[in-house]
Amino acid sequence: MGISDLHIHTYFSDGHWSPQKIVEECVSQKINYFAITDHDNLSGYRKARDYIDTQNIETIKIIPGIEISSSFRGSKIHLLAYFINPDDPDLNEYLKILQVGRTDFAKFALAKLKENGIQIEWGDLIKNSKGSVGRLHIARCLVENKIVKNTNEAFETFLHGIKNEYEKDFEIDALKILKVVKNAGGVCSIAHPHTVKNFESIITDLSKNGLVGIEIVEGKELKNIDQIMSELKLIKTAGSDFHSQGRKSFLGKYSLNETEFKILYETANKKLKGNISWNI
Repeated sequence: MGISDLHIHTYFSDGHWSPQKIVEECVSQKINYFAITDHDNLSGYRKARDYIDTQNIETIKIIPGIEISSSFRGSKIHLLAYFINPDDPDLNEYLKILQVGRTDFAKFALAKLKENGIQIEWGDLIKNSKGSVGRLHIARCLVENKIVKNTNEAFETFLHGIKNEYEKDFEIDALKILKVVKNAGGVCSIAHPHTVKNFESIITDLSKNGLVGIEIVEGKELKNIDQIMSELKLIKTAGSDFHSQGRKSFLGKYSLNETEFKILYETANKKLKGNISWNI
């Protein structure tokens, strides 16, 4: 029975691999359906889609997807959008806004690091990103420059504090994102819900406004999550949140089985009243 990995990053955001390498590894691992969900851009999806088409690869299917930075009542929420029309003009306009916001924050963070005697050049920051720039890119630069031992230390020592100092939120209101994704023929699930502040107090309103699913991360399930999903009729989504290959990080680590994926697709299509932009 085939599996679906619905949370994968490429070097068009904060992943290490090219879209082509992701496709080849998905074929190797017999992953039937997969979604490249780069942060706030669709470049990785488009490259992978085109590679599949030109190589006439028929053993896997790519789902149009993206991980969108949003906020709601003071909580930062990453929404995983699936089945979208990647050429929808309103969706792409929001993505442009998010890219500007990401760039502004990155420049602010570099300025703050400079105040602490740490010099990171803009060119060094973006050399490993072909799309969205984010805090993980800055963390990697700090590791490369031997300022910290690993990216976790970079976040704990510098980046969490810098983020808290940043007065402008570049994230877009989650209700606006849910609406624009719906109009683009897609649906949303909440990524890594265990990281969302005040999750239980906001999930009902998000559900009422079109949220379809919650990503389940094994070993990090929230208390009462089964009850919440049952009461709100929310569907399970799953994915490896893949960034790079490692002992604890690999494609297909978390996934949906064939039945679970069909339930997700059928629920999305019903929610969209048959106006889903991608066909199974």
